Amino acid sequence: MSAVILSSPCVCVRPATRDELAQIYRLECAVFGEHCYPDFFFRQSLDCWPAGLLVALDAEQRLLGYLLAVTAERQGQLWILSVAVSPEMRGRGIGAALVRALLQAVPAGATQILLTVDPANPAVHLYLRLGFVETGFEADYFGEGEPRLVMTHGLDCAA
Repeated sequence: MSAVILSSPCVCVRPATRDELAQIYRLECAVFGEHCYPDFFFRQSLDCWPAGLLVALDAEQRLLGYLLAVTAERQGQLWILSVAVSPEMRGRGIGAALVRALLQAVPAGATQILLTVDPANPAVHLYLRLGFVETGFEADYFGEGEPRLVMTHGLDCAA
């Protein structure tokens, strides 16, 4: 599936292709360092959740960012597992474009989107602007000293 979900003069958001997996992994490493997903995870993600692995590309088809969302076992839940934007492209609406594209293409039956984010991450403000609300906090979500806010977006009022 390569349908464009969201397009503007500067950014195109669409499902990823197999040819883009190496670029996605390089971006993942650049953004998350030692806490990044392994390379094979993206290949398996493409197989398991092809519509949930979105890429943002510029006019020259350079990768600007990606988003990975998966349907949870709990009825109606869609989880954003990762959003990564190239460090030099932050603050230019790429993350917002990826999340808006997901909001426009939510699978049937989904009633809420959830994510976790470090409370110190400036992306918290982006998520709040897009309609997410803080619904939980865990001080050691990914282990000791790894706090995360749990944020939820009810899909009855998509941004």
